[in-house]
Amino acid sequence: MDPQAASSQAELETRDRARLRACVGVPGVLLVVTAGYAATRYVVFGPWALADLPLYVFNKATAWSALLLLALALGLGPAARIWPPLGGLLWRRRYWGVVGFVLATVHIVLSLSILNYGYYRLMFRQAFEFTALAGWSLLAGALAWMALVAPLAASLPGVRAAMSVRYWRVLQRVGLLGLSLTGLHLAYGVPGWWQPALWYGGLPPITLLSACAVVLVLALRLTVWVCGRRGAP
Repeated sequence: MDPQAASSQAELETRDRARLRACVGVPGVLLVVTAGYAATRYVVFGPWALADLPLYVFNKATAWSALLLLALALGLGPAARIWPPLGGLLWRRRYWGVVGFVLATVHIVLSLSILNYGYYRLMFRQAFEFTALAGWSLLAGALAWMALVAPLAASLPGVRAAMSVRYWRVLQRVGLLGLSLTGLHLAYGVPGWWQPALWYGGLPPITLLSACAVVLVLALRLTVWVCGRRGAP
């Protein structure tokens, strides 16, 4: 192999290694941390058994990690405008968003496999009847997943280069709508947010912590938008 080709291959390998780290590094850490929290809350302090780890507990970690990755992907831009040193991480947004979407899809599959009164009593009025809040929550979740397809498509190789800036930004805003709908999807857990005495081990519900991440991203976006309208630095 001639020196120029070898140099080109080395550059490609360096680029691909960085992309792989973006897809595995932060998402992997988030999965480990959220799985540890979920296992502590639901198995150590809660009523679930070790047998519930593969589906119920891991599903909690998957959902939480997916939302955090999507929040990072959509919130890093405005955060970098407030604190410019974060700008060096902006290229990672695409990969965090894609992995977040994949984990969200895994969450849907796992949830449907165990969606029953035994696991999700807050969502049921009785064994085979959803509460009204749960019904709206599930609808919001389905719409959120559909909305997140838009920024996923915009992240595919070659799509960004083939689109105008205006319509690429439109797809990103659809992704923000998807994150907002995800926040509404978490509403099924609201009744448990106001009962700290019932929190397993005193640990806040994952739906509450996830909702805080959504609110933070929306607040960042709103802050940057307001500052831009006012001409603030």
